[in-house]
Amino acid sequence: MENSLQGKIQLLNWNKDVTLKNVDEFRMAIQKLIEGDPTGLILELTDVAYLNSAALGVIADAALSAGRTGKELVIAGVQSTVGEIFEIVHFSTLMKIFTELSDAYGYFKGELE
Repeated sequence: MENSLQGKIQLLNWNKDVTLKNVDEFRMAIQKLIEGDPTGLILELTDVAYLNSAALGVIADAALSAGRTGKELVIAGVQSTVGEIFEIVHFSTLMKIFTELSDAYGYFKGELE
């Protein structure tokens, strides 16, 4: 897991599947991400092949919490298996989802300039 800052964009690179064993760690990392100053928040899931239902709830709650504070959470680097889950639960109606990290940065660069 890596957390980096580039201008007004904060990136959380979560690099492992989210299961019952680490969902609390995932929740804390997401909470830390949305508590920071940047308004553009990216959750990168490039190395993630599986998210349990609790992780989906954490992401949905984070997107709503970010929105209430004038921030926006997007997801980048979505693998096909995770993308299918997001499609089933209609996450694209809640937040932007990008297959490439560079597309997420490009989205915010256009929004924040």
